[in-house]
Amino acid sequence: MLSSQREKLNQHILSNLEKCKHLHHIKQLQSHLITLGHEHTQFLTFKLLRSCSVFDVSYARLIFDRIPSPNVYLFTAMITAYSILPDPPSALSLFNSMLRRPEGRPKPNHFLYPHIIRSSSDMGDPNLIASVHARIAKTGFGGYPFVETALVDAYCRCADVKTAREMFDGMRERSVVSWTAMVSGYARAGELGEAVKLFEEMPERDAAAWNAVIAGFAQNGLVSEAVSFLKRMRVAGERPNETTIVCALSACGHLGMVMLGRWAHGYAKKRGFSSSPFVLNALLDMYGKCGRLGEARRVFDGWVDRGLTAWNSMINCLALHGRSVEAVSMFEEMRRRKVCPDEVTFVGVFNACTHGGLVDEGLEYFELMREHGIERKIEHYGCLIDLLGRAGRLREAIEVVAEMEMEADEVIWGCLLNGCRIHGEVELAEVAMERLLAIDPRDAGNRAMLANMYGERGRWEKVRLMRRNLKANVGKKLPGCSWVEIENVVHQFYSSDAIHPAAEEIYGVLECLADEITRHGDGLRVSADDHHFKLQF
Repeated sequence: MLSSQREKLNQHILSNLEKCKHLHHIKQLQSHLITLGHEHTQFLTFKLLRSCSVFDVSYARLIFDRIPSPNVYLFTAMITAYSILPDPPSALSLFNSMLRRPEGRPKPNHFLYPHIIRSSSDMGDPNLIASVHARIAKTGFGGYPFVETALVDAYCRCADVKTAREMFDGMRERSVVSWTAMVSGYARAGELGEAVKLFEEMPERDAAAWNAVIAGFAQNGLVSEAVSFLKRMRVAGERPNETTIVCALSACGHLGMVMLGRWAHGYAKKRGFSSSPFVLNALLDMYGKCGRLGEARRVFDGWVDRGLTAWNSMINCLALHGRSVEAVSMFEEMRRRKVCPDEVTFVGVFNACTHGGLVDEGLEYFELMREHGIERKIEHYGCLIDLLGRAGRLREAIEVVAEMEMEADEVIWGCLLNGCRIHGEVELAEVAMERLLAIDPRDAGNRAMLANMYGERGRWEKVRLMRRNLKANVGKKLPGCSWVEIENVVHQFYSSDAIHPAAEEIYGVLECLADEITRHGDGLRVSADDHHFKLQF
């Protein structure tokens, strides 16, 4: 009879927990348990605590602390809640208090350790992970596959790929999650060759495995390879998920592949996650980088619960394409709507002011940062110095450098050097160059810029000296790179490119254009038809 009543009570409580949509509902159910005398019934408290942690972890901890002798499942529920937040110090502190209990009970188990491992990796301390690993080995839980997988992932997150691979190779049972953790580790460390090699060896793959490689390529700047793997994923019949689409949109933005980006947008709509904040932000970024500001604005206007991230993205899109007045107007509209800016917002606004020559507005916004309690960082000073330098107010820029709260880096001096180049201030450029060489003696780009300035002033001896230094002390200047999408195929070009398959044809057309321009000057017009150039006069 008692067993039947207990079962009915359990079903009643569990049924009501599933209906809880707010912390108030949880509290009402907790009051009901207290009146029934089941405040300390560990099974029901475990269920209550897990549901409560979704709404308020602090209140869940109050429930936990009222339990006289919590079992391992209650400790696991509370530590899991901290791990998900994430709040690694609280998770590890509770774990230590569990170990220090005088009666030595309860003891950690294989369900608890993966969350402790994750919290340790979130702390970013390899020694802490090694300490937890030693305890796991000592207590005999090292052979559980999901404990081993958690350790592989933790070592990878702390950039100890060598130890992670040793763990991975020693596993008797490897799931797709284990393989993916190791592939992600290589990708995160920039060892993309190893990541792809291991990916190709996987006995089975899911969307997460594909995402690990695609994200690895995108985050390491190999966006063409990221797009190539996305296409492979589609051919293999694996359905892209939200993470895949976000990575794909990032790659499309870098490559200017608006057609593939539109496909990703349509796919997200079809699969029902186009309203995700992550997808919406990626769409804004992609359309903005591809120059489709109208489509970017439509995404922005259709974003129902847009927060600060949406405003920042739209301001950056407008600033990137020289729509300075619109970007500043959007910032002012954002302020009118009581959306508080952050440090990212001001970087976008400063860029808009720089491209639009809005010096006074930029200085005003620089002061506005103090009103919002935002700490000025080196990127904000870089934007301000770039703004003043481009406007020719170089002495003011120098004063800003002198008053900075941190030491100027190569970006600061590079912005000043660029301002000197624009306005022909050779003497000040030499000062900036001296500081740049102290930071990076092998930088070729800045040396070449100063050599060109000397050439414009007819100081040929200085030019020869700079050219000799270029050859003696540094390698070649990194060539510029650009992409163009033609009929869904991305073509990548470098400055002085000789390896493109159509290089000979391209250079032939350029030489032809150069000859015709020399002969006909401004009377020359160029049109394209079926990818063949026509010269018209």
